[in-house]
Amino acid sequence: MIQKCIKQQLETLHRIFFHILNVRTPHMIPHISRVPILALMITDALKKADKKIKLSADDIYQLEMASKLHDCGKITTPDYLLSKSTKTEFVRNRIHEIRNRFEILRRDAEIAALKKIIAKPKQEKEIKKALKKQIEQLEKDFAFVAQCNLGETAVDENCLKKLQKIGNKKFKRYFSRLEGLSWNELQALSNEEKLKYQNAASETVLQDNPEDFYQGIPTGELHNLSTFKGTLSPEERQKIEQHAIETENILNLLKLPKSQQNIAIYAAQHHERLNGKGYPHGQKDSDIFLASRILMLADIFEAITSSERPYKAPKKLSEALHILQSMKNKGQLDKNIYELFLRKKIYLQYAKQYLSPEQIDEINIDDYL
Repeated sequence: MIQKCIKQQLETLHRIFFHILNVRTPHMIPHISRVPILALMITDALKKADKKIKLSADDIYQLEMASKLHDCGKITTPDYLLSKSTKTEFVRNRIHEIRNRFEILRRDAEIAALKKIIAKPKQEKEIKKALKKQIEQLEKDFAFVAQCNLGETAVDENCLKKLQKIGNKKFKRYFSRLEGLSWNELQALSNEEKLKYQNAASETVLQDNPEDFYQGIPTGELHNLSTFKGTLSPEERQKIEQHAIETENILNLLKLPKSQQNIAIYAAQHHERLNGKGYPHGQKDSDIFLASRILMLADIFEAITSSERPYKAPKKLSEALHILQSMKNKGQLDKNIYELFLRKKIYLQYAKQYLSPEQIDEINIDDYL
């Protein structure tokens, strides 16, 4: 039997983790609450379907605690990364700062056109026609940048070239960029940067400035808009993926007895993939425990059907199962657990309790087997 003090220690850690996330990123609370439920639903169905599988009470308890604590390493992840809903978001979506620069370009174009009309009134019609064309192009350019800001927009080489061309458009800044900065922000600037920011100068529509870094992560606009897909830049994704290692480190600090040390292993393996292309250790099929495989599927399915995540719309059942099917076909998920999930309609049992009616569409499981 599990010693009472060990159980209390783990439950206390879970409550602390739950409280920290509830304060920092409350949208994650449903995830860490539901993953254990779904993991145990799969475990129960697996035990009933295959009598050869021997899972003791201790084994199931370790899976349950690993499910509850699988994301505890995220307490070390910057808050903005856990809820980043657009590519330019850094605490808040910066798309309107970019839009304001397009507003400036439009007004500059209008002012320039009016000056030309005053100087050459006979050419008013041609000048207005050119201005209209210029404004239409600015509107198209901003619409393109705004579309690239969304996580579902993939940025290929052609898009990248277009972003860079648009981003290099210039406008004149007259006000000092040093006014209103904190002492700490001023100290981070070199004398050359201070001089540049103090005087009037040309600036680009999309900016990657020397100070655009947070804990070593580049936060510049053009850099983030250039992200291929999703809202996280490569550096941000690397940072957020560290939570699996941090989860393992935190749970290993508990110095659990050998009978309970699989909790840290199961929790750390929830982002591994059977084909070796997961993280944090790139482990393969034979290295990944059965409990970890269960947790893996539960984590993915809850994440892609969740309606609480600010950076994506929740998937319908058919969409979620297509994603799982694709991962299974690539050798990332356990085929037997995946098929059990379908045949025993665990997905539907879970959906009726935790998904909105709009997400529950008709499923023919033969299409996914």
